[in-house]
Amino acid sequence: MSKIFNKFNLTLNIWISLIINVVLCLVLTFVATGGVTLGGFLFGFIIAFPVSTLIVLFIPVNRFGDFVAMKCGLRPRTVPFTLVSTAVLASILGTFMSLFMIAVMAGKYVGIFTPAYFGAWLHAWPWALLSVYVSALVGVWTGLPLTMKLCGPPPGMPPEEEH
Repeated sequence: MSKIFNKFNLTLNIWISLIINVVLCLVLTFVATGGVTLGGFLFGFIIAFPVSTLIVLFIPVNRFGDFVAMKCGLRPRTVPFTLVSTAVLASILGTFMSLFMIAVMAGKYVGIFTPAYFGAWLHAWPWALLSVYVSALVGVWTGLPLTMKLCGPPPGMPPEEEH
């Protein structure tokens, strides 16, 4: 648990989750309704942000992405490794969060787990995957330098890799 709940990891995960959820709420609201209102965005964000943050903190989707990237023969802390690892995270998180958010946004109109619900979800799912992937990459590439400045190097980082 100390690997998850340290200042560096919490700061980085909250930053990435913030970026993912701002983008995901904008995209899914637009795809589902054809427009974005402040109320619709805030409603989705208030629900999505804590849910996805808790998912990433308690379910090892990051480690699973790293595992897949390693199995592909990629070296950690390289661009190809990050692209593959983030694709795995985006597939898992984008699928779950789009199912969840479509249920929240459209469930009261079409019901949950009905043919209309799955139709709405299938329409939004590719957009969710793309938006989570791109926003997660932006979050990682902006969050690592930001978190290093705010918190110092992550626990256990070898001294020669701090620069």
